[in-house]
Parts: sequence; C-alpha cells; structure tokens
Amino acid sequence: MKNIIFSIAATGWMFISASNLPAKLTDGKPAADVIYIHGKVLTVDPANSVASALAVKDGRILAVGTDETIQKLKDAHTVVVDLQGKTLAPGFIDGHSHFMGLGRSKAVDLSAPPVGTVKSIPDIIAALKAFKEKNGIKDGEWITGYGYDQDQLAEQRHPTKEDLDGAFPNNPVALQHVSGHMVLVNSYALRISGIDSTTKNPAGGMIVRKSGTNDPTGLLQEHASGLLKRERREQPTWEEQLQEIKDQEQFYASNGITTAQEGRTALGSLQQLKKAADAGALYIDIESLPAYEIVDRLLADSATWQFGKLQNHLKLAGTKLIADGSPQGKTAFFSRPYLVEVPGCSGDDCRGIPTVTQDYFDAAVLNDFRHNVRFFVHCNGDSTIDMYIHAIEKADAALHTTNEGRRPVVIHSQFVRADQLDKYKELHMLPSFFTNHTFFWGDVHVRNLGKDRAYFESPTKSALKRGIIFTNHTDYGVTPLSQLFLLWSSVNRVSRSGQIIGPDERLTPAEGLRAITINGAYEYFEEKEKGSLEKGKIADLVILSDDPTTIDPARIKDIQVLETIKEGKSIYKKS
Repeated sequence: MKNIIFSIAATGWMFISASNLPAKLTDGKPAADVIYIHGKVLTVDPANSVASALAVKDGRILAVGTDETIQKLKDAHTVVVDLQGKTLAPGFIDGHSHFMGLGRSKAVDLSAPPVGTVKSIPDIIAALKAFKEKNGIKDGEWITGYGYDQDQLAEQRHPTKEDLDGAFPNNPVALQHVSGHMVLVNSYALRISGIDSTTKNPAGGMIVRKSGTNDPTGLLQEHASGLLKRERREQPTWEEQLQEIKDQEQFYASNGITTAQEGRTALGSLQQLKKAADAGALYIDIESLPAYEIVDRLLADSATWQFGKLQNHLKLAGTKLIADGSPQGKTAFFSRPYLVEVPGCSGDDCRGIPTVTQDYFDAAVLNDFRHNVRFFVHCNGDSTIDMYIHAIEKADAALHTTNEGRRPVVIHSQFVRADQLDKYKELHMLPSFFTNHTFFWGDVHVRNLGKDRAYFESPTKSALKRGIIFTNHTDYGVTPLSQLFLLWSSVNRVSRSGQIIGPDERLTPAEGLRAITINGAYEYFEEKEKGSLEKGKIADLVILSDDPTTIDPARIKDIQVLETIKEGKSIYKKS
C-alpha cells in the first residue's frame, strides 16, 4: 500500500503525490496514523519549545520532534502531511463565549464597523425596515435587533422610543445593546409590557427615565429587561435545533477552536446540548456553565447531570453568576464613579449596578463550594470583584477550607485593581481577561473612566508578573469569535483610534498564545490532557498560515486558520 502525502498551501489542502514506504518499522516503535512534517510546531510546552514535525496515533500525540525522527514512525498506512513551512499549534481553547447564542437569523444585526455597517440611528431604522419587509413581519409582531453601540453612532447616544415610534407604530421593537446588558424598546413594546411612569425598578435593574420625569425613555438596563412581555416563538423542530448546533460547531472549528464554552446556560439550552451529546453530534468539547439559578435543580437530578465530567464532548464545568453590568454600557459596578453622564443616574456618585446583593453572592459561593461545584462569576467593575473576594473568604471560613484546587474563575475581570490581583494570587483565583475591549472600547473607557483605570483594563502583564494563571476570551457574540484577533489585541492593545491602551500590559505573542491554549486547559482542569503539543496528550491541533510568535505583531489578526484537527481527525479545512 502507498503512503498518502499531502501538502498544505495558504488556500487549503492540496494532494501532491504518493510514494512507496516500508510496511514495517525496523526499530519496533508503533506506527503513526498521521505525521506532520516540514512545519513549525509551536508546542506551548513549559519551555515554549519549537519542533518541525509531530506524529498522531489513535487520536493522541505519539511524538514531537524533527522531521527525521518523526518520519521513522510511519509505515505503509501512515498519512503524511507536508506542512510546507506552515505553523502547527495547539487547538484554541475558549476562555469564555456563548456557544448557544443561536437563532440570530431571527433578528437584525445592528453592529458598528468593522463588525457591521450601522453608523447612525437612521441606519438602525433602515436596517429594521428592511428586515421587517424581507421577513414579512406583520403588524403586532415583534421586530428584534442586536449589537447596537451608542458610542459608535453619529449621534453619540442611545436611541429612544421616539426614534423608533414613527417608523414602527404598529410593532413592538426591541434592540439588544452590544454588551447584552440592556435593551432599547419602543412605545408599543412598553405598552404591551405594562411598563410606564409608575413601574418600579426591579432589583438589579434600571428603567431609564426622561430627565425630570418618570417617563421611560425606552432603555431598560440589566434586570429591567426582564419586565418585557415578549411573544412565545414557535419552537424549531429537534432537527432544526440540531442543525443549528452543528453549524455553530463548524463556526467555532473554523476559528481553530477545539474546546468551546457555553457561557451561561439556561435549562432548555442545556437539555439541547445533552440531547446532541447523547446522539453523538458533538465533535468539539463544550464546557457548559449552567446559570447559577438552576444549580439546585441539577444537583437534585444527579442521575442526569454530573458536574466536572466530560462525556460525549459535553461537560458541566461549573455554574455562572452575573454580578454586574458592562463598562461600555456604564452599568459595571465601580468603587469610583464614572466621569461622564450615566443614563438613569443623577448626581456625582454614578458607579454602576450590582445585579446581586452581597448576601446572595455569599450564599451562592458557599452553596457551590459545599457541593464541589466550580464557581464562575461575571465581574467587570472593581466593586463587584470586591464582592466576589468577600464571598470566597467567607465561604472558606465557614467550610474551614482553602481554594487550592478550586480555581474559582473571574470572567472578564476587566477593571481589577492591583491589590485585588494580589488577592487573586492568595486565593488561587483565575481571571479570564477580555483584551478585545482595548480595541472595541478602549477609547470609550479612557473617556468614561480616565486613563489610570482604562490603561489597567485586563492587566495581563501585571497578572503574569505575579505568577497568576489567566485566560483570554472574546465573549462571543459581544466581540467576534476570532482567536487570532484576540491574540492580536493582547499583544498590541490598540484602540479604534490607534491609541495604545495600557502599553505596560502588552503581552509577547508567546505569552498571549499560552492564554488561549494551555491556560485555557488549566481553566477547565484539563491541562494534563490538552492545551499543548506534548507526547500523550489529545491531538487537538490547528494549522495556521503564519507563525504568530514571529510575524509582525500588527499582522497577527490577519493570520488564517487553514485546518482544525480534533483528536487526530480533521473537523475543518479552509476552502
């Protein structure tokens, strides 16, 4: 039998030749299923070693080394892949995103450039009108959009209900902010939801009012969006749901991701994922974080739900609590006030919105710790991080334990203070930073918070100097899923205007790569199985058009994912 030999070019795979090779190995070593040669293999091992070849056997890495040594592991059945100088790296591990953010075809994308095309409120209206016409939306039916960003609009403000009323007098309209932490609605939507000047703010939420009155503007922050009474949509069939999940897997794989996170899973979505896993439909690993609010229900049904165990590519990695809002939406909870006007707040002490009380926070952490369930918390502002630290210390005291081995995760951790980083080290806390913010909202943070806070946003280098293990993430769909753009943002920290947001916090490319590979594996207690290219580990690989550790750092975001391999099998190839 002949060996099949492939070569990889910038546009994808190309069959080039076949050659006779010996059927047996003379040294008695096991033969590889696949070998990759003539490449640059970024192992991301403790020494950041670089090799030229790698062998795979039964879905695991058989060996890493030189072309000469690896080619000794082939026999007549081995597939030989000639990388032609391209880069082989560990499959990317998603620090935080929302895998089950499905169904966006049912809403209109209102994102600003470079993600979308919306630049003004008239652009929003035009996009909504086109969407209504294209989808045949009738009077009385909801029109929904997502991704608008007031700071990128020409008007430099949130739309109001009046901006929408003239164009949509007979439809309820709801526009989700790019942060996901607030919704803008028109008068029709307010009316059918019973929200008016007499409606009280819910706990952890704010109905923004017109200045000097109680009349709602249409902007509902945080938990206030839960007051909306939306229509129940017809549920897609299971076949349609499964296809959406498969399409999402392929989208993640096209970005080189072999382990994804489902960042706050509702019960219905969790049931969908489990059904897909049981059917053998998952081929990338999905780390689900069920919403903390359903943890007791899951714990009570231990026959169905088990935390911390990867089965059929699905794992319940822990629970997720949202403890404050977004800094670009000015709802993240700070110890010092914002420097600009904050919608829904008057006076000089506008510091954002905690979405839980300290008592609730304390009880939630204690409950998870008691049941050996890992705790992940959305914390953007430093006051929210203070709440998390307090809750952990209180739980440790009550249980007479420490956090060594727990690795509680601080999702976003964007505006952590230096003294809080010291607490992270002491309490074995793991921040999952969000350096994409330096590009998308770095300029906004400088204006809203001042340089001292903005430049210390996602302080990756300061964490590294303290020996804190951290990950990095896109929070997709808040920012694009691209892991190469994420790596670029951690290395360059360049804003939309070209300003460097925190030059002292920039990582080297090798440091940034570790944050989305081996550190990601550490976040999920899987560092012994994945995250680096070492003998015996799972063969989760990504082939890149260029080496991110040696290319001009400004060009890292332009690197292409050519192929993604999960457990030795190709799951995506660039066409």
